[in-house]
Amino acid sequence: MARRYHRQRNRNSTGATIKAVVEACNHSRWLVAATAGLFLFVLFYVFLPFLMGNYFENNLTQTPLRGMLRQLFEYRLHWLEYMGIVFGLIGVFFAVKNFFFSQRLSANGEAGVGFLSRVFGRLVNNPTLKGEACGESQKPS
Repeated sequence: MARRYHRQRNRNSTGATIKAVVEACNHSRWLVAATAGLFLFVLFYVFLPFLMGNYFENNLTQTPLRGMLRQLFEYRLHWLEYMGIVFGLIGVFFAVKNFFFSQRLSANGEAGVGFLSRVFGRLVNNPTLKGEACGESQKPS
């Protein structure tokens, strides 16, 4: 019998990207894992939100579609920051783990690291901890 193609269900693009980064960092040296984590953290947490904000601020032509897209992207900007935090945590974990232990994690171990990095990423990126809940910003006293 021929082998059938098996696709994992309920996998979104964020989950697939996180799984790919976990697999790549697991099978690399500690310095590569640390560099990848740092690069992806800076890309997703700093550079892409800055690029998107700069694009919408400097573009002078205002159309209803552009205004709607701006609101949509500004409302979901924390997704990029969340992914940057998760990638940074994955890079730090595998840099430390690969420095001290040469044995690679199994598929279940990789899934556990991905899950824990998502949980800790949510805790770090929680807007209520930053004082930004319900659109309220920090006011100087």
